[in-house]
Amino acid sequence: MKYMIWVICYLVFALIFSQGFKKVNRTMKNASALTVLLELFTGLFAIVMSIFFKYTFPSDIKVYITLFVVTIIYAVTDRLNIEARYGLSPSNFSMLKQLSTVFLVIFGLVFLKEQLVFKKILGVIIIVVSNIMLAVNKDGKFEFNKYFIFCLISNFLFAVAMFINVNISSMFNIGIYTLITVFIPSIIIKLFSRLSFKDLEEEFNLYNKPLFILVSFAWCMMLISSVKAYEYGSISVVAPLLTLTSLTNTIYEFIVDKDKKRFYYKLVISILILFGVILIKV
Repeated sequence: MKYMIWVICYLVFALIFSQGFKKVNRTMKNASALTVLLELFTGLFAIVMSIFFKYTFPSDIKVYITLFVVTIIYAVTDRLNIEARYGLSPSNFSMLKQLSTVFLVIFGLVFLKEQLVFKKILGVIIIVVSNIMLAVNKDGKFEFNKYFIFCLISNFLFAVAMFINVNISSMFNIGIYTLITVFIPSIIIKLFSRLSFKDLEEEFNLYNKPLFILVSFAWCMMLISSVKAYEYGSISVVAPLLTLTSLTNTIYEFIVDKDKKRFYYKLVISILILFGVILIKV
């Protein structure tokens, strides 16, 4: 049951990250600078966490080339996610995040010529319909804003990265792997955004520093625990359990933030998405 320990770890830190980051980014001035700062601090925690795992590195150069390509994609997804999280509630973001599963199913059908299975198609339809329901406002009208679009693009690119990045993480010390997947994107974003160290310092001074550091640590633990959960458990069991972040965030917003307006509506959508993922993965 080692995988359950890592699943619980993921759910706890995912909730801390989602809700904490929502408070942190209210004072955001430059989304690119915030992304770089978050990645750098997360990388520092990853270095510390690496001592708790066996140090292993692959000898095949192709693995490093593939990982570099993946980190370029991660740079774009991280940047888009920062923007999306600014405009979406944590519960909505968590639900939309499951669209990456839909894209992975499509990639499998198109590129790997996987068998067309009814339950997988039904699962995909349920997830897509559930996310369309998220875009319906309280007046019954569709409301696709730019944050929805950022999240859609991000999930598509994340699925591409996951499709390429098959089992690479298992070849590395998980702390070092996490460091690579956040540090290289931070360098890419810094260079392309032409951010100076002064820009980063000024951006950092805008935030509640203890909360920012907690959020960075939570993201590090999220990344590590999700990989370890899949390492110890089957994908058909772990994947649906990790989608419970949408439920935990919805319940948190109802209890703590007193967000009662659409609680039951979001709760139904969360359960539908969970059911859709189960159909795809089982």
